[in-house]
Amino acid sequence: MKITIGYLYYDLLNLYGDSGNIKTLKYHLEEQGIDVKIEYLSVGDKKDFSKLDLIYIGSGTEDNILVAIDDLKKDKKELEKYIKDNKFVLATGNSVELFGNYIISKNKKTKTLGIFDYVSMYQKRIVKDVNIKTDIIDENIIGFENHVGNILTYDESIIKLDNFYGTYIIGPLLVRNPKFCSYFIKELILSKNKEFEFKEENYKLDELAYSNVK
Repeated sequence: MKITIGYLYYDLLNLYGDSGNIKTLKYHLEEQGIDVKIEYLSVGDKKDFSKLDLIYIGSGTEDNILVAIDDLKKDKKELEKYIKDNKFVLATGNSVELFGNYIISKNKKTKTLGIFDYVSMYQKRIVKDVNIKTDIIDENIIGFENHVGNILTYDESIIKLDNFYGTYIIGPLLVRNPKFCSYFIKELILSKNKEFEFKEENYKLDELAYSNVK
């Protein structure tokens, strides 16, 4: 089996070690004997979403988010089709704001992709540790947030809409949450082959780090 991951705006939206999520995905997919290809895509690149099994997009400055919005707008129909076809997206940090209707700041209302029905409001900066229960796994999600946006209609630490996963948690989310990482990778693999026979996983160091933080 081969899985192709599109790393969107790897150069613009990578503030807090977000690339660690790509390294973790690659490691654990290869652990299952899967051939992994990473497509590094940025502004101006031709983006053929139909060839991707997963899109990953990380966090960036508010200015770089606007650059990403402008670039992605030309690919909106293809991206929307990709998501409606139940392909996987993982958006961490403020990149989650790209997929809603608007980003509203004090002096500006910026139209975003409008794929999902939510609005991001810029308010006082939120800087906090996260340790919160979700409906996705039976273990709390941990991490760190640092953002000025606030999605008005969702309180969850991770927004799950079909196979779209969006969160304000920054940095290596998958490294810090081994149970979520295992769940996410299994769901991705099963979307390609429901009869896949999984090999033994190795999250020993990840689990040790998680338990020490918890």
